[in-house]
Amino acid sequence: MKILFITSRLPWPLDKGDRLRAYHQMRMLSLEHEVFLFSLTETDPSNEAIQALGKVTTDFQWHKLNGLKRWLRLSLAAFSSRPFQTHWFYQRKADQHLHNWMNSLEPEVIHCQLIRMAEYVRNDHQIPRVIDYMDALSAGMKRRANLRPFWSKWLFLWEAQRLARYESIIFDYFDGQTIISAADRKLISHPARKSIAVVPNGVDAEYFKAKRSPSNEITSLAQESPGDFVLLFTGNMSYAPNVDAAKRLVQAVLPKVTTPGVRVLIAGTKPTAEVLKLAGENVEVTGWVPDLRTAYDEADIFVAPLRIGTGQQNKILEAMSMGLPCITTTHVMNGLPKETHQNPPLQLAEDDAGTARAIDELLNNKQKRSAIGEESRTWIEKNSSWEAQTHALELSFVNSTIYKPEEATWRIKK
Repeated sequence: MKILFITSRLPWPLDKGDRLRAYHQMRMLSLEHEVFLFSLTETDPSNEAIQALGKVTTDFQWHKLNGLKRWLRLSLAAFSSRPFQTHWFYQRKADQHLHNWMNSLEPEVIHCQLIRMAEYVRNDHQIPRVIDYMDALSAGMKRRANLRPFWSKWLFLWEAQRLARYESIIFDYFDGQTIISAADRKLISHPARKSIAVVPNGVDAEYFKAKRSPSNEITSLAQESPGDFVLLFTGNMSYAPNVDAAKRLVQAVLPKVTTPGVRVLIAGTKPTAEVLKLAGENVEVTGWVPDLRTAYDEADIFVAPLRIGTGQQNKILEAMSMGLPCITTTHVMNGLPKETHQNPPLQLAEDDAGTARAIDELLNNKQKRSAIGEESRTWIEKNSSWEAQTHALELSFVNSTIYKPEEATWRIKK
């Protein structure tokens, strides 16, 4: 089967959730199918990206967006009912590029990642199409609005309303729909939302496996002070929910931790000025780390006090796969797969004092830390392989089409 992935940015490097999801889905699908990729970019891809994506696709093309036109479209978006981000990512030349390629490629199914890309293929009814909501963007935007200052809060709420309306409208333009969690599915305001297939993220358990030898890729706090405990938080540090969680960990939780010798390591790409200011005597902000396993290997506990954002937190899956005990919130727990026989062994804490108490309890009980770490690794091996999760995506292709092997083509259901 010829599958065409359409993404709002090249899925490399794997520093953001949408990139990681698309890359690993293509990696698994390419074992049985022909996978093609069309991505929007701001710059030409690096040689590393070209080589990496060449391994998981039959062919891929990219279109570099015009920066001036992006701002022009955004300025006119106020006069439209569509979300601002659909205007930010749509350009007519990119649309022409995509459809010229589609005409020669003749894909049998199109997988459109995120509603921001839906305008490119919403009217291509001759080809079966699956839209991947990933998460309920409208709910995430509303939560972010609650943390904004009064002068910008209205803009986030306005975008949240636009997103909610568009999430519902775009549903009927596609033959199939997927989303990352059952919790996010409940937040899509469409009467048929229960038909959206839940396709969680997986984790590469062979790659994220403890313990590796010490590396010089990061200036490790643990290497500087071997007797200290290290609390780790990772992620894209320009993403508002991660920025909020990093600030909360350092400014509100860490001062309440009573165990001596506790340090915080914040590892992740593109830290904002707010995150960089968190660095200090007991806090290190690394920025981009070529191999995040080096950071996981140095940590004693993974702490993710996230309270906004939607979807599934890949960082939690990676930390669990590395055998780390994880302290997080119910908000994060709700984004993890519910179709399992056993809940993940996460330590839940909702407020700052409760998070600090959970940290102290684990730091002072090495046996418990080790036991939870082993349980976490076992849970990942049983429940979160990319192979199993991508099979769920394949089923969404089947459910949105009628496949006739004798004709070797996919057809839209009548």
